[in-house]
Amino acid sequence: MVNELSLRGCTAVSLGGYLQALGVLRVVASQADPSARLRWIGDVPALTTVLTSERIVEWLVREYAPTPIVSPWNSGSGFAGNGKSAAAEKAVQAFRTTAEPRFAELRATIGAADQVVAQARERGFEGGSLWASDRKADVVRMCRNAFPDKALAWVDAAVVLTTGDVQFNPLTGTGGNLGRQDLSATFLQRLAMVAGPNAAPKSSAAFAEAALFGREDVPYLRGTVGQFDPGRAGGVLSTPGEKHDDTGFANPWSQILTLEGTLLFASAVTRRNRASTSAGALPFAARTSAVGYSTASGEGVKGEQWVPFWERPAGLREIEYLIGEGRVQWNGRPARDGLEFALAIASLGTDRGLSAFRRFVIASRFGKVPLAVQAGRFTVRDDPAIARLREPYEWLRRLHRLALPAGVASLARRTDAAICDIAAGHGAEALRRFLILFGQLHNAVARSGTLRDQIPPYRPRDRVDWLMALPDDPELWIAAGIASLHDPAPERSGEAPRAASDRSVRALLTRVQRRTGPDRRTRTVWTDRSLTRMDLAPSTLIQALLQAHRIRMTFAGDPDHADGPAHPVEADGPFPSGQPIPLDLVEDFALDRLDNRRITDYLNGLLALGCLDRTHAHAPPSRGRPLHPALAALVPFFSGDARSHDRASRPQPAAPPTRSEGNRPDDAPAGHDLRPNDATSTAPRARPEWISKLGAYGLGPVASDVLLRLRLNGFLPVLRRTDLAAADDPTSPMRIDGARLAAALLLRVSAADRARAVRAVCVVPSQLPSRQGA
Repeated sequence: MVNELSLRGCTAVSLGGYLQALGVLRVVASQADPSARLRWIGDVPALTTVLTSERIVEWLVREYAPTPIVSPWNSGSGFAGNGKSAAAEKAVQAFRTTAEPRFAELRATIGAADQVVAQARERGFEGGSLWASDRKADVVRMCRNAFPDKALAWVDAAVVLTTGDVQFNPLTGTGGNLGRQDLSATFLQRLAMVAGPNAAPKSSAAFAEAALFGREDVPYLRGTVGQFDPGRAGGVLSTPGEKHDDTGFANPWSQILTLEGTLLFASAVTRRNRASTSAGALPFAARTSAVGYSTASGEGVKGEQWVPFWERPAGLREIEYLIGEGRVQWNGRPARDGLEFALAIASLGTDRGLSAFRRFVIASRFGKVPLAVQAGRFTVRDDPAIARLREPYEWLRRLHRLALPAGVASLARRTDAAICDIAAGHGAEALRRFLILFGQLHNAVARSGTLRDQIPPYRPRDRVDWLMALPDDPELWIAAGIASLHDPAPERSGEAPRAASDRSVRALLTRVQRRTGPDRRTRTVWTDRSLTRMDLAPSTLIQALLQAHRIRMTFAGDPDHADGPAHPVEADGPFPSGQPIPLDLVEDFALDRLDNRRITDYLNGLLALGCLDRTHAHAPPSRGRPLHPALAALVPFFSGDARSHDRASRPQPAAPPTRSEGNRPDDAPAGHDLRPNDATSTAPRARPEWISKLGAYGLGPVASDVLLRLRLNGFLPVLRRTDLAAADDPTSPMRIDGARLAAALLLRVSAADRARAVRAVCVVPSQLPSRQGA
């Protein structure tokens, strides 16, 4: 009969509980039931075995043969013989002299360790508390040569021998020492207590039931727990909430099984990709990443240990292979630090069959005993948001290798934290925070003269559809509409050698431009200031957009003008390509109904990261309310159509018919649809000076010209000049700020919304009475 035992005493809320569960499987599968399997139900391990709960307790007490765990390279392991570690020496002596068959391997290993100690002393390796610091590696090598095979698992778990020295596994401290605690000595002392010659079987069984199944009425020992369970590491009365009659927190079987489980994390024989050949690879161990964990005062971090979970029952050999391989891949290479581990786990960069990982940070407080602090649980999944982070993450890695000013370093850490939150599954809100922080960080680097010489601007190879991934937010739509504006790429053969290839709004609003050098190679470079002469901030947003629009309309074709761009642009006038924005949102922006700060934050991020030309996200539906007449009259002149930008030179597919107000199809003849940039249309372009006049004086100076050009295009405006000029009156309910209106006109709208705008302020020819028979 097969039983599934819930090991509630081994829950993985602590590193010790996780390792203890692995230790149970390891000893049971290798000695009592080879068919035993282990799986995880959340943080609770479930052991599938032919043993009953009563039988497994009895087996541990009376038949379990411990793996030899001895550390003669440490002074506190009980082999020094100087009386300074009396308890450890007593435990070693107890197993050195026992004749019980199940301790034969341990007895043989102690004998081999005695020989190593004697030979090392003969060779003059003594020094310090036991061995000279430069001779410890030699003692470890002697142990590897002399120990029985079963004892080598502990050597590999505690020490990694490299070509030059020794490397320590953070799981086992410094070669099996956690501060002043020697783990091998603790193991032998606890083993003597529950399974040694003088052990009390009844007490040992009670400790085993508590360790395996969470029995609550067993008084624990007053002893050192170590780093594996920080909640108990302080001992009795270490926190105000503990009861005064508690005797301790150490369960001897828990400590024994924890070290048995630790042996599964023996050093892997593989090497980190591109790592030095002298550095060993520790399974699922990572360099510290200062995200997702706040260190306390006086605390140093030694490393991180990530532990895997799986939901399908797995045998000992499968788990040995899994942990020995330790495969966690990010961006085509082994993950190097905690942040890359989190990204790999969230993008299926791990072995199949794993369901989650838990992160433990090995922290040392005030240089004393290290503690394995839990720092989050990460579900294995394929999160499409992670793919969006691959390119910006690499730029961030390059930035982290530099000596950063305090402000830039703080922003870089916060950006890393947002990436970690995305990997942890915190959703679109974490991605929104990353977008904003990356924009702030990129701008901070742009303002740093030192950093600009060491790292180029971020240049995405592929534009990303951020609107699909982020929360539906009107400010985000406005920012995306601005950030996506660009000119179509020119034909390579017709591009002038001195022309730059950056034909987007990014060149107008940021300190980043793309320049083509004499070798015709295009590079992304920093500039001392943006072409608008101001950085984007909530207080400068409208003026920066106004200035960008003025430059675009007035000086786009004049590269030598003092106020114009530093490079020629083939097409002047409005940007013909970019994400169309619903006209209702454009009106909200023009009438100051949106949050400038949110727009600025989004815009800085999108300009830094790159914004997709067209999104697959669904635009907010039209509210169908009357449009502001000033906006409706001007929108048709400024909203270019990417499909018609170069229709004269290249055929374009017809746009699908859409329906708008009055159930009229939006397929009006070309002469009746204002397309200022359409080379085949008779529609006039907007006058370049309109934007400057709007920003300086309001709508009044351009009102007559706007109405005149509508009439010249074949429409009959229902407005008068005074109707438009009233928008400048502060007391008028139709008041609209000219600068905001000019900034809003930088945005593109759809053909349907342009038709809607025309019908809001004009009588189109098809709506006039028929003149046949007149």
